[in-house]
Amino acid sequence: MLQKRAFIWSLTGISAVLGFMLTVQISSRPRSSAESLSSYLDLRTQVQEQLEENRVLQEEVAKQNALLLQYQNSAGQATELRKALQQDAKSVEAAAGTTSVSGPGITIKIQPDPSLPYDPKYAGAFEQAADQELGEIVNWLFANGAQAISINGQRLVTTSSIRLVGGLDPSTNVLQVNTNPITSPYVITAMGDIDKMQAILTVNNVKDDLNLMQEDCVITAHPGSKGVTVPAYTGPLPGHWAKEVNNG
Repeated sequence: MLQKRAFIWSLTGISAVLGFMLTVQISSRPRSSAESLSSYLDLRTQVQEQLEENRVLQEEVAKQNALLLQYQNSAGQATELRKALQQDAKSVEAAAGTTSVSGPGITIKIQPDPSLPYDPKYAGAFEQAADQELGEIVNWLFANGAQAISINGQRLVTTSSIRLVGGLDPSTNVLQVNTNPITSPYVITAMGDIDKMQAILTVNNVKDDLNLMQEDCVITAHPGSKGVTVPAYTGPLPGHWAKEVNNG
């Protein structure tokens, strides 16, 4: 920790020196000179980069200090230390997707609807590219407020796959999530920032595009701490099949 603080103080000193150099540079040359303007912009960029790095390091130091204080307060108190470690474990499990989570979110239900206007250019296109369509929606959600997502009860994690498996006949294709087959209707459950998720779906015309393919799309918001529940991931984790090799 002392080394981090010393590094941050050194960055602060560097920023101050660069600021002084910037002042000298501006005052020592005519402001109308192209060379002076270029130097000014270069120095300003360097100062901004150093200040941003300083800010990031300060945040990291504050985070580590808080964690250190938590452990220090638990020193000699087995129960408190155990609670602190259990809380850390829960945070890791939630991030890895190995525990179910509940909170505000949305559901997106997609299923064929022959009553929608028929356009030969788009009708049936979803069935031929369901994995790509769902994958794109999921990526938009994760990038815009979603903290956890499942499709038909299959939790999506970093190693998850969405694949359309079949033969030459598209009608025989089967959609698999985490290698588990799922069937229509497809229900995407996403926990997170409702406004951001709904906004990205609107911007990308998700509902209208699916309707063109004769797929009904119902997007429902579920506010509240128990709005939606995304189940835990139950598949194999990275390294599950790894075996230790004894070279002796």
